[in-house]
Amino acid sequence: MRRGAGLVLAAAALGLAATPRPDTPTVERVIDIPRAGRVAVVLDRDVYETARPDLGDLRVVDGEDRPVPYLLERVSEEPAAVKRPVLLNRGFVRGQSATVTLDFGGPVRKRDLHLALSGDNFRRRVIVEGKGRHDEAWTTITDTAYVFAVPTSSVAADAEVAMARRYETVALPENNQQFLRVTVLKGEGEMGEVEIREVSAGTAAARRPREVALAPRVVRTEDIERRETLLTLDLGARHQPFRAVALEVADPRFFRGVTIEARADPAPSARAGTPPPSWRPLAEGAIYRYREADRMVENLRLEVPGRERTIRLRIHNRDDAPLEVGAVSVAVPVERLAFEAAPASRYRLRYGASGLGGPVYDLPRTVGDAALWTANAAEATLQPPVRLRAATELPPWTERHPALLWAGLVTAVVLLGVVTRRALRAAG
Repeated sequence: MRRGAGLVLAAAALGLAATPRPDTPTVERVIDIPRAGRVAVVLDRDVYETARPDLGDLRVVDGEDRPVPYLLERVSEEPAAVKRPVLLNRGFVRGQSATVTLDFGGPVRKRDLHLALSGDNFRRRVIVEGKGRHDEAWTTITDTAYVFAVPTSSVAADAEVAMARRYETVALPENNQQFLRVTVLKGEGEMGEVEIREVSAGTAAARRPREVALAPRVVRTEDIERRETLLTLDLGARHQPFRAVALEVADPRFFRGVTIEARADPAPSARAGTPPPSWRPLAEGAIYRYREADRMVENLRLEVPGRERTIRLRIHNRDDAPLEVGAVSVAVPVERLAFEAAPASRYRLRYGASGLGGPVYDLPRTVGDAALWTANAAEATLQPPVRLRAATELPPWTERHPALLWAGLVTAVVLLGVVTRRALRAAG
């Protein structure tokens, strides 16, 4: 009896294991190939909603279900590595500017510069020039960058709102010059001299993919107590990559610090229900518009990389009225998957496997410049997703082995009858 009952319980337990295997995909999509040869498909919202954040579950297969090697042109979420150059040739023009030359020791692809400057209340223009060798002439990389220090608010009760803030990061166009020359100009009406104390650079390991604008769903609220405008942006997919947020502002003159955060949804609790979401910081920046001499200076773009569904902008109004913010757009990178298509072959993209290891192909190691290889590919397109179930989910054990299930049930009944008969005889 115990043995028969054990078979029944085992069958029931295995029957509950009708869950997808962790190494099998949950989505399949046909890839429309324009022609044989090198092709690339742009990853879209469904990929970012269903695939893993690292995209390591993406697989391309041909008509015979054989794996096809591919290259993935994607944005890394790793923070930029910090490079500290050698500081050379410090100089200044009294009452006007300070200058320093940076030597990176060789070609280094740089995203931005982080300055540490003297003073606690300033608005200064920064000019960055570069060259690859000692004997080359300097060329201008940017001459419209600005850095700021904002003093403590005079009336804010909240400590975070009242705190002084510094914005001393200069975004750079992509460059790999060995030498940079940084000039910081003294701000209008500023007292004292300018001193460049330290400089470091955020470096990039790869080229930046091109970007397109995404219009998120925006919810605006005002936090009166903290003197902040909150803009909550829904990007439409769980792991949507993004690189920056741009605002339209109607106000003619302003300077506001902005904190960008990502929503971290906690796991639901059976006892307490679903707790409210928490927010983790991603970056800080500033938006501004003002006139300096004979030109208008403005920045309405906040550089912030990530891969999230929901982000929030906290605009620090301090003692000023909230801004008239219009449209909000998010700069998202165009990530592509490229491979070699054979003539008269059909291809499909699969993803959604939670336990599948990332692929390792020879292709990335044999093409030389991966970005150039992908750039020369013809554009293929992805058909709508098909949710896989029968092909990827293991059917219940009871459906796969009905004979064994019935055998177990019959055995249990027979054993029960034998035990019952023996018990009756013993009682008689």
